[in-house]
Amino acid sequence: MVQGKPAAAIALMGLLFTTSCAHRGGDDPAQLRVGASATPDQGSDRPSLALGGADCAREEGYDVLIVGAGLAGLAAARELVHLDRSVLILEATDRIGGRGFVGRVSGGTGSPRVPIDYGGAWIHGVPTNPLTALVDAMGFERARSELDAPFWVDGERAGPEEISRFYEAYEEYEAALSEAAERIVHEKRVAERVCSEGEEVAAGKLTADELCGRIARDLPDLAVTASLCERAHEIERHVVEPASFCAATEEAVRITSDVAADYLPHTPALAEVVDLVAATGGPLETAAELDSSSAVDAAGFEAGEDDLLDQGMGAFVEAYGEGMPVCLGSPVTSVEYRDDGVAIHAADRVYRAAFALVTVSVGVLRAGRIEFEPPLPDWKLAAIDGLRMGHMQKVIIPFDRDIFRDEVDNSWVLVAEGRPEQPGSTSVDRPVMAFVIKPLGANIAVGFYGGDQARDFEVRCTGIERTSGPRSPSGCDDPAIDRAVETLAAMYGADEVRGAILEDEIHVTRWSLEPFTLGAYSVPTPGAWDQREALGRPVAATEDGPLRIFFAGEASSRVMFNGSFAGAFETGLAAAREIHYELLYAESE
Repeated sequence: MVQGKPAAAIALMGLLFTTSCAHRGGDDPAQLRVGASATPDQGSDRPSLALGGADCAREEGYDVLIVGAGLAGLAAARELVHLDRSVLILEATDRIGGRGFVGRVSGGTGSPRVPIDYGGAWIHGVPTNPLTALVDAMGFERARSELDAPFWVDGERAGPEEISRFYEAYEEYEAALSEAAERIVHEKRVAERVCSEGEEVAAGKLTADELCGRIARDLPDLAVTASLCERAHEIERHVVEPASFCAATEEAVRITSDVAADYLPHTPALAEVVDLVAATGGPLETAAELDSSSAVDAAGFEAGEDDLLDQGMGAFVEAYGEGMPVCLGSPVTSVEYRDDGVAIHAADRVYRAAFALVTVSVGVLRAGRIEFEPPLPDWKLAAIDGLRMGHMQKVIIPFDRDIFRDEVDNSWVLVAEGRPEQPGSTSVDRPVMAFVIKPLGANIAVGFYGGDQARDFEVRCTGIERTSGPRSPSGCDDPAIDRAVETLAAMYGADEVRGAILEDEIHVTRWSLEPFTLGAYSVPTPGAWDQREALGRPVAATEDGPLRIFFAGEASSRVMFNGSFAGAFETGLAAAREIHYELLYAESE
């Protein structure tokens, strides 16, 4: 989140999802919506679909094989092609775009179908987002989201006093979160430095007294300083190992909680809106509950001015990837890497190249859907373990007329069911959801469930549905739809809502059921805020061998772009340039 922004602006970050993380589209959600023609690969028992001139029967002679045709993979491919490198993208699904996926929803009788993103929908932080100029140059029109829309409680618009308390509570939470994040990052740096200096004492490069002086300079707590100083002398006398000293340093120095929920306000006057703040800053933003979200990661995300695109972010990602060499229907099952290159098993073929770039979601990595040989190093596995996929579900409800009264287009509306039973106390279990009302001016309400709520609704369709699209004829989506409709009915009138709703045109997202995504977007567990950087680091097959596998995607982005298209784009470009450098180095030898 961004320091100094209105609480309502922070609320919209949850839309990040729309998934920072999502997929598909077209009048038929299963159809390929790409400019290049898709043709069967004639040389395989299990035909792939080739885009952008890809020869899916050709298994060798590539500089780089890219796993995944989301924005990170497409950005890397475009850069590598620009640098005159031979590239092939292996994509598991029947489309490009990854979590950039736009559906077409009815706009009412006689009206054209409206593009609504199943996945990521926003350009966040418009002035500083690297995608802003790109979407403008490609001819997409941006529409500013309305962040100052009121919230509703139990079917009633919140009054001025309640809104004021909500803003005050969110600003207090945001300030506390920011201060904590600075302490957490500082404590990590100090712990790492002291640990490193302890190793220098063990190696005879630094005396214990010198280390004690540095510890006293960095740590104001006299008791901690004395304890670590004593251990430093024990290292010098070879009584303890540096690893033991490092562990003691970690415990003594890294004391600030990285649990985002710990920074919610406790002021009695704000108690009745704390659960709204928790939902807005947690499930509806990070896609996870605040008590399982990293404070540093939550504090670092930058938003501000947020724009929708007239054709949808999914359409932008697809247009950006047009012409890239992609083999669709080619799920990667294993990646073998040696000092002399890589071999990737996909769709009954084995493709070989000098380097591989893996851009799949952290959900796929955690599930072990791709086997690595040799196994990934422990530090990489720790990064994967410290990150997980959050949950975000959308229920897209169209109407045959405008039933939203005076609501402004593209409004983000927070909604809570019920009020606290007693003044000054919280009802933390009362359900909270959100809507985008009249996106792009269409008579549509897009309902959002985040975190545990989204997971609980989506899991009902396990084994029945695998992707996002029209409501399931099985009825497994009905609980999520019914709650959204009931909430809208309480807000805008039961007769108006139920008389205008287009029941057969409702669409639902199911990201946790997507086998090649397994969730909405990445969320670090508390204490694992620094694992994004580790996830993005490349891997060599042997200790002194050349780097062979590179990683990119929103999960490995800088914290300011966490979970977003900007992060995927930026990491894809960076990985492509790193690989190009490695190729240049190899060619110079």
